[in-house]
Amino acid sequence: MFDSVLGRDNIPKSRLGTGAVLSVVVHALIFALVLYITTRPVEKKTDLPEVTFMAAAPPPPPPPPPPPPPAGGKKVKPIEKPKPVKKPDTIVETKEEPKPEEKPAEEPAPAEEPDEGEGEEGGVPGGVPGGVPGGVVGGVVGGVLGNPAPPPPPPQNVTIPFGAGMTRPSQPNVNSFYTQAARAARVEGLMIVRCTITESGALEGCSVIKGLPHLNESVLAGLARHRVTPVMFNGKPARVSYTYNFRFKMQ
Repeated sequence: MFDSVLGRDNIPKSRLGTGAVLSVVVHALIFALVLYITTRPVEKKTDLPEVTFMAAAPPPPPPPPPPPPPAGGKKVKPIEKPKPVKKPDTIVETKEEPKPEEKPAEEPAPAEEPDEGEGEEGGVPGGVPGGVPGGVVGGVVGGVLGNPAPPPPPPQNVTIPFGAGMTRPSQPNVNSFYTQAARAARVEGLMIVRCTITESGALEGCSVIKGLPHLNESVLAGLARHRVTPVMFNGKPARVSYTYNFRFKMQ
């Protein structure tokens, strides 16, 4: 009956042989795997080092608070510990050694005064010993014989800047310095010129500090021919460096 259900009559014999071979191979592999697992040496487990955790020590407790002051507001003085008493050191007497006697200092021998009749040749009565023959009584040692040289003359042609205690020089007439070109251009404004005023009132070395167009050359040429009152200093004319401010304005 089972053969009719399974239908083995309809299966060819060659396919039944192949299935049996595959079944035997699979069972053999399973058996070999089980045998390998059971015969494999067991691996020894290495013991891991034991780690112990230590808790940190708790912090020290805070110091106790100071005792409250007693009633009445009086402060309690802390009890002072007695200081150790030092024993007095033993005093050892030192023997003073006798000091050597100091010898009195010898007084210098007085200088021998020269006799009146034993002076140097060419000396003067009342002179000083060790003087130079031909000297003057009361003179200075190392002085120069004869009349002293006269003082050097004061320096000349020295230009000093204008300052306090000096009289101001006269102001030149600037209208004479106007040129036709400056009048045609209607030039106006301030010109600053620095000059050296000699003792006679002449103007030398003039230079323009602040100029105006069409007027610089004519002003310098006019000042070179012009004379002013000299600058007086300490009652005498002096050579002074002076700065002029010329104001040009059309009339």
